Amino acid sequence: MIDAHIHLDQFSDEQIAAILSQETLQGVIAVATDLASCQRLLALKQRFPKMHCCAGFHPEQPLPSEAELSALFDWIAKNHHELTACGEVGLPHYLKRENPNLDYQPYIDLLERFIAVSKRYDLPINLHIVYDDALIVLDLLAKYQIKNAHFHWFKASPKVLQKMLATNYFVSVTPDILWNEKTQNVAQLFPLDRLMIETDAPWQHQGFDTCDIVGQLSAVIEKIGELKSLPVELVAQRTHQNTLNFYSVK
Repeated sequence: MIDAHIHLDQFSDEQIAAILSQETLQGVIAVATDLASCQRLLALKQRFPKMHCCAGFHPEQPLPSEAELSALFDWIAKNHHELTACGEVGLPHYLKRENPNLDYQPYIDLLERFIAVSKRYDLPINLHIVYDDALIVLDLLAKYQIKNAHFHWFKASPKVLQKMLATNYFVSVTPDILWNEKTQNVAQLFPLDRLMIETDAPWQHQGFDTCDIVGQLSAVIEKIGELKSLPVELVAQRTHQNTLNFYSVK
């Protein structure tokens, strides 16, 4: 199995070594939150072949200065051959919930820059996008003719879900599928060949150790099988292959 979205750099070196030593974990798609995160992930990639490195800026935080952004994009340009994807990038849905007056346009502009980068370097894009923000992003992805977009921990209204289903984009689900009806709905609606599994670790999912990546992913696989009335072995094989194919990793 492969974790399609994990913040590996937020663990200690000892925890990372323990996580990546789990035999049934074939790999992880490690997403970044800022330039320092990108730099640590690339350094970890040299030590751990199971780790696939992404570069991005997590949107649920204050925007960096233009100088900081220039440094980030310069780093991506220099190191894009070492990257598996552009991510985690997106829009600050939860930040705007806390601050309804938040100006969204600078975040949209930054996301468009990342989408342009993913197009320039032919990288898949790993997205932090939920609910109606998907409508904004679908327009941007169409503008740049992006083929490989992964909406992590996705949830949305029925109207937005239908628009997503009309695309070829992928979604992934976390252990909250065990109790969250919105996530369960996504897993039921999306065909198995467009589903991936993730932990978003070190996010704390109820009842799980944050370092037990295999345990979390196994629980997700079992629940998908239950919801779709499919054998667990089939769900495990398909979600694994989906991730390999989407991210072009071995």
